[in-house]
Amino acid sequence: MLIATKDEHERRTLIEDIVGKILLACWRGVASEIMQVLTEVVDRYINDGAVERRLWATRATVMIDYIPGGHSNPLQRIIDDASHGVSKHHLLLSKRAELASQSNEAGLTLKRKRENSSPWT
Repeated sequence: MLIATKDEHERRTLIEDIVGKILLACWRGVASEIMQVLTEVVDRYINDGAVERRLWATRATVMIDYIPGGHSNPLQRIIDDASHGVSKHHLLLSKRAELASQSNEAGLTLKRKRENSSPWT
């Protein structure tokens, strides 16, 4: 299907959908390992026996503030789209169909106006 696609925009959306699914599969494959290691590191950092108990909350706050937020990373957006089942290709085709429908409706309206109007008025 990708090779048969001649339109560059459609081709790019298909590629992004495929890449998103590949990245999502890779991410899911390593995510549990990352979470296990991260949990262990955070537990050791927060519950360090050498640190006074009153500093645990401060350390926890620092860890929470350190976690980056937002999805400005384009690869993260592609992975998020894939995980939510968003297909850029289907969105592109839907938008094209919508625009074509609007264009056809506008053309029919203009044609009707021309047919109903007299050139002599």
